[in-house]
Amino acid sequence: MDALIRCAIKERRLLEFWLHGLHRVAEPHLYGRHKGGLQLLVYQVRGDSRSGGLPYWRRVDLAEVSGLKLLDEGFGAKRLTGLPAGWDEVLAVVD
Repeated sequence: MDALIRCAIKERRLLEFWLHGLHRVAEPHLYGRHKGGLQLLVYQVRGDSRSGGLPYWRRVDLAEVSGLKLLDEGFGAKRLTGLPAGWDEVLAVVD
């Protein structure tokens, strides 16, 4: 999982995965540790959501992710204008 996430961030490629029983497709923007657990800050562009419309930012607890796939489809925009507060450690971020 670590290698796929780092590759997706470096190459700006979409990730597809399942979270809480819902299919998600998202741009990974920040990978790191938050409150001790590995998490990913994504901009979800397709798939399902219980909490509202898309596209939308989501913080994903990687312990709850299954079926992670690196897609061929890329994304161009760097959406973060700075690092969000509260991360214990940043492992990779879109530049």
